[in-house]
Amino acid sequence: MLNRNRFKKLVPQREKQEDNGPDDLGGKDSQQSTLFPKGRNYKVYWRHILMCLCFWLMLINYYERVVVKRVIKRCNWDHWETWPQDVQPHRIGLFADPQIMDTYAYSNSTWITYQITRVVVDNYHRRNWKFVQYYLDPDTNIFLGDLFDGGRDAKDKDWMDEYRRFNRLFPKLPSKKTIMSIPGNHDIGFGDDIIEHARKRFTAYYGESNNYMDIANHTIVLLDTISLSDHKNPKIKKIAQTFMDEFAQSYHPLPRILLSHVPLWRDPKQLPCKGPGRESKKPFPIERGKQYQTVIDGYITPEVLSKIQPEAIFCGDDHDYCHITQTYDANNVVKTAEEFTVKSCAMNMGVRRPAIQLLSLHNPDATGPAPGKQTWQTEMCYLPDPIFPILLYSLFGVLTAIWFLYMHYLPVSFNKNIASKMGKATTETISSLPLPVSSSHGQRLLRTRYHVEEKLRYPFKNFLVNFAIMTLSVFSVFFYFLTVI
Repeated sequence: MLNRNRFKKLVPQREKQEDNGPDDLGGKDSQQSTLFPKGRNYKVYWRHILMCLCFWLMLINYYERVVVKRVIKRCNWDHWETWPQDVQPHRIGLFADPQIMDTYAYSNSTWITYQITRVVVDNYHRRNWKFVQYYLDPDTNIFLGDLFDGGRDAKDKDWMDEYRRFNRLFPKLPSKKTIMSIPGNHDIGFGDDIIEHARKRFTAYYGESNNYMDIANHTIVLLDTISLSDHKNPKIKKIAQTFMDEFAQSYHPLPRILLSHVPLWRDPKQLPCKGPGRESKKPFPIERGKQYQTVIDGYITPEVLSKIQPEAIFCGDDHDYCHITQTYDANNVVKTAEEFTVKSCAMNMGVRRPAIQLLSLHNPDATGPAPGKQTWQTEMCYLPDPIFPILLYSLFGVLTAIWFLYMHYLPVSFNKNIASKMGKATTETISSLPLPVSSSHGQRLLRTRYHVEEKLRYPFKNFLVNFAIMTLSVFSVFFYFLTVI
């Protein structure tokens, strides 16, 4: 009897509490916690939550910061410009078809689907804009139309909300010139279907859609070819027509670059898109429909070319890249112009890899370039892959759920195969008296800090609590990265 009592005294006290480790918020000590009141039968495995959260933090930081920086820096001007070393060119970033999401264009989506998609798309715009401005640092930024998706149909109050939102996504920098006055068909309509109120509203807030300016000894011409295609309302067409006629009659000795939203007409069989930049394998589409037309009319194109006489043309609308050489006659002289259709900078416009176009200008002769001298250079700049990170986040979300399900529904297997290898296991001698080697009571393997309770009464409830905390923590990390740049 004496020996039995003595043996009991030699048993370590913490063995009795071995199921109430630091992660056991449902144990005896933790029941006094104000966070989890007494009587709740669940445990929060904070170590597992923090461990998974660290992986999430590294993953999100990598794809939302590290990869974005690396991709944008690949477009560094010095990587593709061929100017002499002592030259300081004027650098322009061209952004086509951002088409920020709104309920007018996505009226069939459920509220939750629309809100999630909008947050993701807005973050893509905001993040890329700030990284481009910081790492590429263009002197001038020019948008090529379709700023909004449903701008032409929006009521004034809704349009003003979208206008303020657009300015938050693409804030103007005081040290740079930013031009947003070129309208797209999603902003005002197209041709005979132009909504006059939408056009007036757009020009009131963004400036005249037909204009020109001299930048770095080049004449940049902004032309509203959408209004020029209106045959129904002569007042709308007259504005663009008058501007083009007056420009042709005035003196402009500098190299000219034309910027528009809708591409000029071409025969895609005779003028296929050059280079590997175009994703679509189909010929450039020549189509028209309600409120859109893929190219301006064939009879308008020669007039635009002969009166503007551009050396280069940059437009948007198609969302995919295309490069062709336009040939035109100007005062009985055959000239050519390189036309570039700029890729959409949005992730939801049907292209796998969104991009912007970079334009570098250098003309030391203020009276005009020497014959045959190249005064401009351009390069397509791919933006970060918008889809792969989402797929990876989804995969990691599934793996996180599997991890927590494994913990709660197969705890014995989890402790044996996973938890026992995650931390340093400890052993403890139950009795100080010498016992037979074959005795199962001589040494006992204690749980590591990553072991989980093997006899939970409510595994599903415990899983929900832990996974909910994990999910909220991950959303908090996403919220930080989506709002703090």
